[in-house]
Amino acid sequence: MSAASTVLVFPAGMPDALAYRDRAKARGLRVIGASSVPGDPARDQYDTWEELPYVNDPAFDTALAALMRRHGVGAVHAPHFVVWDHLEKHLGEIAPGAQLTGEDRPQDHERAYRALEERVAAARTPDFTAAVPPRAPLGLLERIGLIRLMNTVPGMCAEEKALAVIEIMCCAPEGDVVEIGSWWGRSATLFVWLARRHGIGQVLCVDPWISDAMGQGDALLDRTSFELDTDQALRMFEINLAPIAAGQMNYLRARAEDAAALYRPGLTLRTEAFGETRYEGAIAVLHIDGNHAEHHAELDTRLWTPHVRPGGWIIFDDYEWAFGDGPKKVADAFITANAERIACRFQAGPALFLQLKDRPHG
Repeated sequence: MSAASTVLVFPAGMPDALAYRDRAKARGLRVIGASSVPGDPARDQYDTWEELPYVNDPAFDTALAALMRRHGVGAVHAPHFVVWDHLEKHLGEIAPGAQLTGEDRPQDHERAYRALEERVAAARTPDFTAAVPPRAPLGLLERIGLIRLMNTVPGMCAEEKALAVIEIMCCAPEGDVVEIGSWWGRSATLFVWLARRHGIGQVLCVDPWISDAMGQGDALLDRTSFELDTDQALRMFEINLAPIAAGQMNYLRARAEDAAALYRPGLTLRTEAFGETRYEGAIAVLHIDGNHAEHHAELDTRLWTPHVRPGGWIIFDDYEWAFGDGPKKVADAFITANAERIACRFQAGPALFLQLKDRPHG
């Protein structure tokens, strides 16, 4: 095995180190773990393990050079900023030709936080006149913190859309918040936190988490989607939402049409992850982000929008979508058929937001 295919991870017990180990092994690399901590529990997470002096020990450079020669190491992944800084300056002397990855300096985190604050502070508020009197809006620090929380969850919800969700949740009526299509829980994180913050109601996430429901009509997208582990996606959803659920949410692992047949006042769900949750059966905010093929989007819209109460919001995600125009066609048809019921509408990022009037039409 060539040196380029053998990588040393040091210090090997940090969360980033373990995540990198998994990525490297998936690429077929040989991974060596090393630590300066006696009895480091990460030892059992690596097939090959070495001990090194602490990076500030005068013997560190010599010990590292010997280790790299012994195992034919061609790259070092250093997730600790002090180790990375030392190796950035000296790895060329310790092991000429070896590569260094894993930069993790405090300045990088500071720069990322400043950039996030600047983006959120400069973001333009959506221009709409709400049909429901607004609650007190989130302060700047809350908005920044909530976007940062969302960004810890993988997924496709863009910041522009997320900031619009923050705005519309201030002026939603009380009722259930229903999301059709949750996957790993990125947007659900927003809905759960904001529903509790504003006292809106319980959150219901609907997703089948099965491969058979993944086809959306684009060959490249479908081929990529079918390779995903749906059971793991649900587990990731549970992990991401568990710390913030606080009795505020639950989910149905079902197709949207099957879940719609169950949805009613007093619906009570129990899952191992989130316990028992009782729903009002009237929707304050409906997020339609399920299968984007036109017939699926139309079915989700037809079955779920009748439950949206006066003053409620409907969000058609991916109104502008790179892989087709199903959501746009369905949203436009809904607007045409319900023009007299719509109080306001606007687009933020790829999503279209509609608010119904605060009293039934007619």
